[in-house]
Amino acid sequence: MASLSTATDGEITEFKGRLSRAGFTAEIVREVNRYDDMAGIMYQALMRHPYFSPVHGLFTSAEDQIARVRALNLERGWGISDQAFVEAEKSVPAWREERLVAVVLVPYLADKMNEDDTVTAGIERTFHELWACAKAEQDASWRWGGYDQAGSEQLRLLKCTAQYQRGLRWEVIDLGCQRNQKPMDVRDPEKSPHAGILAAAALHPQWVKSMDGDKVPYVWIPGYEVNVPGENPWGRAPRLNFSCGDCEIELYCICCGDYDSGWAVPSFV
Repeated sequence: MASLSTATDGEITEFKGRLSRAGFTAEIVREVNRYDDMAGIMYQALMRHPYFSPVHGLFTSAEDQIARVRALNLERGWGISDQAFVEAEKSVPAWREERLVAVVLVPYLADKMNEDDTVTAGIERTFHELWACAKAEQDASWRWGGYDQAGSEQLRLLKCTAQYQRGLRWEVIDLGCQRNQKPMDVRDPEKSPHAGILAAAALHPQWVKSMDGDKVPYVWIPGYEVNVPGENPWGRAPRLNFSCGDCEIELYCICCGDYDSGWAVPSFV
């Protein structure tokens, strides 16, 4: 969360007005200031409100996701239309009871013309932008160097995946399924998420921080295929994890024939 010092004068004034309308008086403020623990008690009470509580203790509410993607759209120049956000607000999926099933608002970005007259395709642009947003939510990050210039010859969607379409899309993803499975055995072009996993990392940072390979597994990103020159063509896929020791989000590139009980192969619900 952003520091209180970043709040504008207008936001502070509005906050004071709301406190006043709720019944706060100058005397109450003075009493709060007298006792060191009073502000903490107020804060903890506020954090127990459902609005501030992550869904299942891990995930950001749909409303907050919409607000966050709106802000990122402006900050990063994604070019997503206001109408797309209006439609997203009208079509929020229901949260499931399963703890590791997440609702994710996924931006699929358009192709971008670069200053050198080259074009970054929407698939690669979305990959790089969402990774940038995901790592910004953590203290540190690391990713396999081959992703730095990943274009169409290195990164693609799983073969036979439906045609790429720009815009906003809600996805409901089971982030804990198919553990101890080889992605090559269970991935499916209709069921395997790709950008949605990176969007989840960007919009649900508490989920990333909670990854331990046990109660919250690390995840493959099975809807992508990665080509490493000199190896079996398109034989790898991205894998996302969190290193608790380094407080670091990490994006690997692993052979799709690997498997481990600490890793899930997510699927659309």
